[in-house]
Amino acid sequence: MTGIDMAQFNAFEEAIDFSFWKELCEKHGELHHYRRGEYFAYTGEAVKRVGWIVSGGFKHSLIDNSGRAKTVGFVFNDSVLANYISVMLDKKIPTDIIALEDSDVLVIPTSMIRERLMSDPTLHIRFLDALFEQAYGHVLNDYRSTPEQRYRQLLARYPRLFELVSLGEIATYLNISRRQLHRIRETVAGYTPDEEKFGN
Repeated sequence: MTGIDMAQFNAFEEAIDFSFWKELCEKHGELHHYRRGEYFAYTGEAVKRVGWIVSGGFKHSLIDNSGRAKTVGFVFNDSVLANYISVMLDKKIPTDIIALEDSDVLVIPTSMIRERLMSDPTLHIRFLDALFEQAYGHVLNDYRSTPEQRYRQLLARYPRLFELVSLGEIATYLNISRRQLHRIRETVAGYTPDEEKFGN
């Protein structure tokens, strides 16, 4: 991926040294190419493989109780591709994982990661602590920050995201309506007309 470095998009991945994951994927992984819109994993399946993103990006998406698709997370190159709860507890994944653009991923069996974590209690505990801290921090941020502040944070940190996803997906990720998002964009200094082409 060129331009802005979008690795370690999630705070969780900044709290853990994922070199062990990358090393396992580089040593044992098989390189898979995913086209934009292609699924890495489907909601409700037991995830049997995980990966390391060599290039590209993916979104985590779900269908809410009203039947609407919502984007709940993003992950980009030089990062883990997985659902951590599925990895650790061998449970069905609650989201789809879909390529945002043509992407290359080194893929290994989920069991390799689970065995590595279970063999290292210190790493396992750090992993679980960071997962809990990220989830709790996300909830607190929704209360602490206004929608405009969350939008500004997103725009400032990852401007290229707006080239890859629609405004509707940005709105669902921020948990606001498209109308709210349009109003916010009109007041944000970093707004550019080029973003309009992603509004459909």
